[in-house]
Amino acid sequence: MVSFLKLTSVGANLRVRLLGVKLFCYGVTSSLDYPLKKGKGGTFKLEQKSLMSESVIIHLAILSLLWLSLLYFGTQTASTQLDASWTQALGYAFKHHYQAGVDYIYTYGPLGYFYHAFSSYDTDLFYYFIAWHIIAGFVLSAFFLAISSKIDGKIDKFIYFSLLIFVISSFPPEAPYFLGITAVVILAITMLSGIKQLSQMTLFLIMLLFLAVVSLTKFSNFVLVGVGIVAITVMAWHIYSISRAITIPVVFAIFLIITWLISGQFLSNLPLFIVNSLDIASGYSEAMSLQFTPTEIKLALACFGIMTLMIIIGNFTKPWKLESLVIAGVVMLALFLAWKSGFVRQGLHERLFFTFALIVPFFLDYNRKMNVGLLLIYRVLRYLAIFTALIGLFVVVGTHLNFHPHNFLSHWNSRIVQNITTLAHLPQFQAGMDKELVRLKQQYDLPKIRAQVGQSTVDIFSWEQGIVFLNELNWHPRPIFQSYVAYTPSLITINGEFYGSEQAPQFVLFKLQAIDLQFPLLNDNEALKILFRDYQPVLSEKGYLLLKRSPRGQGVVSDGKNLLTQEMKIGEQVDIRPWSHKPLLLSLDIRKSFLGRLYSLLYRFPEIYLEIGTTEGRKMSYRIIPKMTKSGFVINPLILTQADMKKWYKNQPLKQVATLRVVIKPDWLQYLFKNTIEFSVSEFEVTPYPIDERVKQEI
Repeated sequence: MVSFLKLTSVGANLRVRLLGVKLFCYGVTSSLDYPLKKGKGGTFKLEQKSLMSESVIIHLAILSLLWLSLLYFGTQTASTQLDASWTQALGYAFKHHYQAGVDYIYTYGPLGYFYHAFSSYDTDLFYYFIAWHIIAGFVLSAFFLAISSKIDGKIDKFIYFSLLIFVISSFPPEAPYFLGITAVVILAITMLSGIKQLSQMTLFLIMLLFLAVVSLTKFSNFVLVGVGIVAITVMAWHIYSISRAITIPVVFAIFLIITWLISGQFLSNLPLFIVNSLDIASGYSEAMSLQFTPTEIKLALACFGIMTLMIIIGNFTKPWKLESLVIAGVVMLALFLAWKSGFVRQGLHERLFFTFALIVPFFLDYNRKMNVGLLLIYRVLRYLAIFTALIGLFVVVGTHLNFHPHNFLSHWNSRIVQNITTLAHLPQFQAGMDKELVRLKQQYDLPKIRAQVGQSTVDIFSWEQGIVFLNELNWHPRPIFQSYVAYTPSLITINGEFYGSEQAPQFVLFKLQAIDLQFPLLNDNEALKILFRDYQPVLSEKGYLLLKRSPRGQGVVSDGKNLLTQEMKIGEQVDIRPWSHKPLLLSLDIRKSFLGRLYSLLYRFPEIYLEIGTTEGRKMSYRIIPKMTKSGFVINPLILTQADMKKWYKNQPLKQVATLRVVIKPDWLQYLFKNTIEFSVSEFEVTPYPIDERVKQEI
């Protein structure tokens, strides 16, 4: 019986796959001679055919297949994972009307929880999350179908839809939304000159509403939408007048404000959300740079070069069209944003660039009246750009996700079958998520901490916010709730001022964690110094140290007596043994050269390491972030692990620093920095919070 059921399941799976592929291939090859046509005035409309005509039915079939491919249902509730925890935190913030840009400052906006395809399961938000992805998937599919009218020929349409359905949908969430935003902007620009009927005006308003909603999901989307609105406005000014053009950003702003208010946000906080998000974006290249993979970089630069040639050939032959040039500008700016998102922090982030570069060659406009030779070169360049991006994508996902050309369709097929099954059995799917939630609550149960904290406010110093939610604690976070994101002086100050005020939480769950081999006490150093001063240890449970607020001072912690200030060269070793017996703060002013500023703007920041020698003769190396090091951070004694933290509270011996040295990796990039670094060592005058023997035993 079991064998029969397995065979039946395999057969059904295969039938779904064959039906989908047959329907897709038949539809593209037989009916896409009749797509959405460009009519008078640049408007898009279906040909004058019956709604039951073959072409309409096939288009609906393709739309359905694309929609099914873009559906995602999230993942299980967060526990200790970094990404899962911040998605769970975004959901918690949405439910409790936390104010974006004020109560929490992050790269995602108030709708960020719904935007992310793999957001952690939240019982209260489950059906809202599902509704978002059902609607968003349909809207994106409709826009992708609409813009296919710009593509000439069956072969190109076949390639376009194949890539969308089988490839792009496999890598959410950024690529489909980035492509969707770009497609909507291009459609809006193209139809501007022909908006005469109410239906056309309604469609244009829907496009602006879509852009407003998506802009509040993630700040990179906000920036791309901003570029798009400027482009649409410029074209409207060119076609009509400035007075009519200005209505576009005004209407967009109205939609943005309405969406902001519906999301539970106060209007007065919108400017703070933009300003603080810009601050995060400004420090991203420096703080989050990771890895160096030349092959992917070469392929990405090849994509840039090929598309630049396409724009030159396709748009700089007479007759010139401003519309084509504006569209090209939008595409290249979007490609640059995808480059920055993918290649600052290399690895899986590169997927965004290559998936975006895979489709946007179809979005570019070109002069269809140029001579046959140039037209042939243009089409060859288009295929070359697509092929290059496809190679880059498979290099990335083959390395990290085991996605290869030979197994790609099977991955897609499995997901389609799973999506159909999940849609048909949503209550059962939710029941399974709830069952997993119960298991995780039992696994990560903190009964002693929960009994001690009760309903008091609590924050967690690590990236494991999921633990707070599983134990149903009253989360009251510092604004930059994951410390590795507090990587600019202003962001560090915001968290420090929060902990130095009466807003500070009554309890803190503490686990010393750092990403990318960063020096552990560098992240959130102003808040950490206040934590050392104003919080006393209470108990320890399952690796978490519970600290209770009992202020010993007010405001931020000032640096103590200055012991040493001097200029040091990159690579030069500085001896601080005369002060190794004292608690010390270190600050470094590492300045970029002009070339360094340009390099980090266009690409990423080189990795900088602090090499430490101890009085025992040990050597160790930790990553440091220049904007973080401007604020004094605890360097001595060396508190590198959770065990070291407990030793500090117990007044037990810890390793002491003897020498320090700053190095650049790779060292040939030293020319990106000024020759000297201002180096300062001062006393850290905060002593460990006194605890009795009972607490020493508890921790």
